[in-house]
Amino acid sequence: MATVDVGLCKRIKDFKCDAILDCPYWIQKLKALRAQTALMSFSYFILEGRTETEFSFGRRRLLVLDESHNIDRHVIDHISLTVSPWRLPFDIYKELSSLVGNVSSMKDAISLIAAAKDIAQSHIDTMDTTVQLTLTGGELSITQAKGIRRLEDFISSADMFLSSVSDTEWVWSVSWSSYRGKNYPKLIVQPLYARTFMNDMIWSRAEYYIVSSATLLNTRIFCHETGLDNLLKKDKVVHINVPSTFPPENRPVVDVTNGKMTYKEREKNFVPAVRILEKILDQEEGKNVAVHCHSYENSIGIQNLIAPRFKDRLVTHTSDTRDEALKTWKESRGKVFLCVAFTEGQDWVGEICEAQVLFKIPFLSISDKRVAQRLRRRDWKWYFNEALKTTVQSYGRAVRSPTDKARFYVIDLSFVDLIKRCKGDIPRWVKEALPPHWRVLVE
Repeated sequence: MATVDVGLCKRIKDFKCDAILDCPYWIQKLKALRAQTALMSFSYFILEGRTETEFSFGRRRLLVLDESHNIDRHVIDHISLTVSPWRLPFDIYKELSSLVGNVSSMKDAISLIAAAKDIAQSHIDTMDTTVQLTLTGGELSITQAKGIRRLEDFISSADMFLSSVSDTEWVWSVSWSSYRGKNYPKLIVQPLYARTFMNDMIWSRAEYYIVSSATLLNTRIFCHETGLDNLLKKDKVVHINVPSTFPPENRPVVDVTNGKMTYKEREKNFVPAVRILEKILDQEEGKNVAVHCHSYENSIGIQNLIAPRFKDRLVTHTSDTRDEALKTWKESRGKVFLCVAFTEGQDWVGEICEAQVLFKIPFLSISDKRVAQRLRRRDWKWYFNEALKTTVQSYGRAVRSPTDKARFYVIDLSFVDLIKRCKGDIPRWVKEALPPHWRVLVE
C-alpha cells in the first residue's frame, strides 16, 4: 500500500481516481472539510495552504494556533532553501556541486538556485517522458514518485525565493555536509524576517485568531516578528495571562552558578561547571536527570571530563541517535541524559525526569548569518527574548501536573544577565519559582 503522496494519483499522468471515497487520506480530509472544527499539525496547515483548490480549507472564521511561540521560526524554516546532496537527488547535485562551493554573493546564490530549478524541472520532464514510453502502462514506481515529489518541493521553494528575493531581505551561507562518508558544499538561503510571508501563509487563512503558548513572553516582539502589527491595530490585540496551577515549591529553580559559559569565558569555567554537575548528580542519585547541554561540543566535553564513577549513568546521543537515546533514558531510572535541543515537545512526567540541569544558556549562534545580520541591526531585544523563550521551554519539560516535582539547576551564570535584561518578559509563574536573591532582580 502506498501513502497518498506517492499513490497512483501521483504516479500516473492525468489519473482519474474512482476510489477517492475509499482512500484513508481523503476520507479524513473530506470529514475535516465538512466539519466546523478541523485539527491538524502546523506543518500540514502551511503545506495545505500553498495550493487553492476545491479541496482546500480556504479562509475560516477562527484560527487557533497552539504552541505558537516559534511560528515565525517555523515559517522561516519552511521557506528556507537548501542545495545539498540530502536535499536534491545526488546526480542532480553533482552537476551543481562546484558552483555551490564557489558562491560568494547573493547574486551567485540566485544564479545557482535558478540553474538548480531548471535542472530539476528538466529531470521531472525526462522521467515523465521515459515512463510514458515504457511498457508499464505509464506508471511511475513509488521510488520515482518520491524522487519527483522531492524535486517538486524544491522547485516550489525555489520559485518562492526567486520571486521574492528582489524585494525581501534574504541571507545566504555555504557550509559542508557529510554524505556517504564524504563532505560536500551546502548552500542555504533564508529570509531575514518571517513577517513578510506571514500574512499569505497564516493570517489570511482566518478572520480571527487565538494564539496560545506558555512562552508568548513579549506581545510587541511577537506581533512584530509575525507581521500582526502590520495587519491589526493595537486595540485589536489582547494579551491574556493565565497563572500556573503548579505549586512553585514543586518546581524550584536552584542557583548553582559558578561562571559564565560564554564563548570568551567557557574555557576557564568549563571544568568547574562539570565539577558542579557531579555534585548535582550525587544529590540526585537514583533519579533520572536531564542535562541541557545546548551543543554537542558541550556534551562531548562533559563526557570527557566527568569522573569515571558517573559514566555508567550517562545516556548520550548524536544527531542520528536522538530517538533511540531518548527512549533508553525514559525507560531507565537513575540515568543522566546529556541532551541537545530537547527543549520543546517533551513530556517528562513523574519519574521520567526528577531534575533538570541548565548547563548552558541557549543563545542563538552568532555564526548563523541570519542571527549575525540581525545583531548588526542591533536586534538585541529579540536575541535575548529568543534565549529566554528557549530557557523557559526547557524549564517546563519535567513538571507536568500540580503533583509533579522536579528541580531545575542553573550552572551558567549568564542566566543572571538574561533575567535582568528580560525581567519585564519573565512570566509570573517562572518568577515565583526563582530563589529570593534572583527574584529581587526581576520584580
